[in-house]
Amino acid sequence: MPLQALVYSEGGLAMKLAKGLHEHRLKDNDQELVFSKLWAKWNRDGRTTLAYLLDTRPTQTGRPPDPTDRDAVVAATFAQWLGSPVGQSFLEEAGYARSVDLR
Repeated sequence: MPLQALVYSEGGLAMKLAKGLHEHRLKDNDQELVFSKLWAKWNRDGRTTLAYLLDTRPTQTGRPPDPTDRDAVVAATFAQWLGSPVGQSFLEEAGYARSVDLR
C-alpha cells in the first residue's frame, strides 16, 4: 500500500504525514481534525513517535527503524478515530474527559 500523505502548515512549517483511511471525515468533524493534526505534530516527519512506539530492539539507542507505510496509515487512522464520537466515548469510558476545547 503506498503511503498516503496529507500536508498541512503549522507555524509556517509544512508537515507531511500519513493520513488515515477516512480523511473525508475531517471536514465535518472538528475533533477528528484536532486529533489528526496533533498526531502529525507528534510525528513531525510523519513517523517519529510511531517509530519509537513500534521499536522492539532490546536496547533502544539511536533512531529507531522506520515503520512501514501500513503502520503509518493504521496509526493515523486510529489517531483520527479518537476524535470521532465513538472514539470520544471510548476515551470517556476509560476515564478521560475533554476539559478544554482543543480547536
